[in-house]
Amino acid sequence: MLGLFPHMKYQPWYALGELVDNAIQSHLSNIDALREIDPGHVLEVSIEIDRAENGRITVSDNAAGISAADWGRAFKVAEPPSDASGLSQFGVGMKAACCWFARRWSVDTIALGAAEARAVTFDVPRIIESRDEQLEVEVRYADVRAHGTRVEMTDLYRPVAARTLGKIKEYLGGIYRQFLRRGDLVLTVNGEPLLYDEPPILKAPLYNDRGGEAHRWRQDVDLVLDSGRRVHGFVGIRETGASKSAGLALFYRGKVVTGSGEEFYKPVEIFGGGNTFASQRVFGELHMDDFSVTYTKDALVWYDEEEEFVAALRDALDREPWPLLRQANNFRKRDPELAGGESVSSALANIVSAFTDVEFELDPATSDDTWSEAPAGFAHLVEPLPLAPPEGRASASPPVDRSIEVSVRGTTWKVDLRLVADDKVSRWLTVFRTKDDQLTLTVNQSHPFMRAWCELPGQELEPVWRVAIALGLGQEMARMQGAHQPGLVTQNVNEVLRTVMSRKN
Repeated sequence: MLGLFPHMKYQPWYALGELVDNAIQSHLSNIDALREIDPGHVLEVSIEIDRAENGRITVSDNAAGISAADWGRAFKVAEPPSDASGLSQFGVGMKAACCWFARRWSVDTIALGAAEARAVTFDVPRIIESRDEQLEVEVRYADVRAHGTRVEMTDLYRPVAARTLGKIKEYLGGIYRQFLRRGDLVLTVNGEPLLYDEPPILKAPLYNDRGGEAHRWRQDVDLVLDSGRRVHGFVGIRETGASKSAGLALFYRGKVVTGSGEEFYKPVEIFGGGNTFASQRVFGELHMDDFSVTYTKDALVWYDEEEEFVAALRDALDREPWPLLRQANNFRKRDPELAGGESVSSALANIVSAFTDVEFELDPATSDDTWSEAPAGFAHLVEPLPLAPPEGRASASPPVDRSIEVSVRGTTWKVDLRLVADDKVSRWLTVFRTKDDQLTLTVNQSHPFMRAWCELPGQELEPVWRVAIALGLGQEMARMQGAHQPGLVTQNVNEVLRTVMSRKN
């Protein structure tokens, strides 16, 4: 078994969590006795990670230690504690975690109220080679007022990289958030106290009632499945979307088993596929104590009830009068954020390069009659096309500018590309012809089409830009060919995008 543990599928934060679990359980099981000695006792767990040479990890706590009566059981594999109702459940965690991390590890403990300390060292390769199941235990005098446990792992199979160290801090802060926020635990990694940042919750009117009552979008959840298993907690909408930190955290006995760091629970029936608004905004904490967990305590055992659970949760979250999922998918802030400057610049750079050494030849045989009439069905949508930007009009957000040169029948056009976010402008695409050979094409990110389909971080903006540029250039090429009112096409495209193509079912 000791030789098997290094090959387990573990993550560093869950392996370290096994030792934190033991400290928490020791603290909770002996809280009255600990506070008799120290009325202000607070559990402190310190993790020190030394990345030098082959690495060293030390986990120390001030819990009640391992008693002499538990000493033999504590080091037997799969020998659960007499009380398995807490976080120490399977009798595997410490052994599995230490053997997964390191070739050699030791435990030094002082039990609460004892006048002696006990220590033992596991040299796992030597134990496996020799098949010797007897280990020498060091016993020494200790101050009867002292208590706690120190686990040290050396000669690591997996030295902790700098990036992994950052993730360990992030994940452990999320996993033990309930103990941290209540003040029951002080957890430090390399001297840095871990905290959990509570995401601000959206306070806004219903998405289809802009002038209505501002509601705090946090909903309590209390479900009972057909089996009788209960799920309770809350689900809310983040004030600001963030795809990496949205999603559900599933708790078991106060500890997050799914939903810390970037590993949130996001069933597609609730969050949708891909980078949806719900996948960036919806978050929550659900307590699943009536279920079971895997022996590594990093996933739930669903008992074939996951589908029932997801369906019941979805129904609960979309009830009137405050349908949380519809709000998450349809609510838009009044002031949209422009796409990141880096992604916009990259998209525009690609488009500029596409026009290099390209010349458009227009068909001189095109008849003016082809363009003489606007489509009858859209005549009422027509509005005058300005040839210059309205005076005094300033974009609600700074424009992103890039210029390209397009050669059309020996004439070089200068085309300025702009991306703005302006609620006062009704058009998705505006074409300004300032001179015969100079155009400004402006795409408005506040247009309902952009807000419905192109406002999420990470969504591709470049294809939208390419279509907009093709429409703008196509309009002016048609004008050069003698078309009458070619701007009607752009105007009608703007209106169709606003009234029909912006809707999500």
